[in-house]
Amino acid sequence: MKIKKNKEQILKEIDKYDKLPEKEIEKNLKKYNAEKLISALKQGEEYFSKFTGYKDIISLMDYCKIYGIKVLFSPTIVRGLSYYNGTVFEIKAKGIKETIIAGGSYIFNNVQCTGISFGLERLLPLAKLKTEKEKYIVVSLNQDREAIKLAQKLRGRGKSCMIYYGKPSKALDYANSNSIQNAIFIGEKEIKAGKFNVKDLKTGKETILKI
Repeated sequence: MKIKKNKEQILKEIDKYDKLPEKEIEKNLKKYNAEKLISALKQGEEYFSKFTGYKDIISLMDYCKIYGIKVLFSPTIVRGLSYYNGTVFEIKAKGIKETIIAGGSYIFNNVQCTGISFGLERLLPLAKLKTEKEKYIVVSLNQDREAIKLAQKLRGRGKSCMIYYGKPSKALDYANSNSIQNAIFIGEKEIKAGKFNVKDLKTGKETILKI
């Protein structure tokens, strides 16, 4: 079927295909007399092979195969075709429903380009980063300036360090919930002595840190 009017609105509705129930998509398309598109979208990849634009998809798949990247054709990915003028794509990963990387082809300054965007907050749970750095929490007992100075010195030694300005009891709760093993309390007494007690929150043992 050929669509002459409301193309952008129709494409936006199709882009919601994996986000809304099919009946709702069909109802929205009916406003533009385009509800028959649903049956076309469900006919499979072979149906779309007759269109000229599908040749670009085949070419992309061939190149991706060389790099060992698996590509699946989806006729419902739109990503705002008023901006893009060619192939658009989305990258997904196991363990997360949302798209983590997406992009497509477009023209910028009369040059054909391809761009991508990353969802950092979606990538972080997948990264599973581990750090070997010792973690410290510096608890300020009304000695904020000195707490900052000590934290900076610890960071300079390659330690992972944060400063807590609230109640000591809440600082320990925070440390335990965030797997921070070492706690340093900074008060007037410690500053005068120039020595700071480092408490191992797992064993309860204390050692003296000299700066």
